[in-house]
Amino acid sequence: MRKVNMQEFLLEPTRYELKSGAVENAPLCPYGNQYQWVGFDKKNNEFVRFTKSVFKKLIKLKEHGN
Repeated sequence: MRKVNMQEFLLEPTRYELKSGAVENAPLCPYGNQYQWVGFDKKNNEFVRFTKSVFKKLIKLKEHGN
């Protein structure tokens, strides 16, 4: 999976979102387990990995309902 860093995220923040790891076609972690949250690129319609800073920002937004 492609990794998205903060610089790339800030160029188009509305392009990316967190989805539940239980959604259809969500990738499994390298150990074969289901992720709780997985990144998604709405423009390219693909799952992505986020750097820790981007992931934390998105989790914070999700907690505040934004």
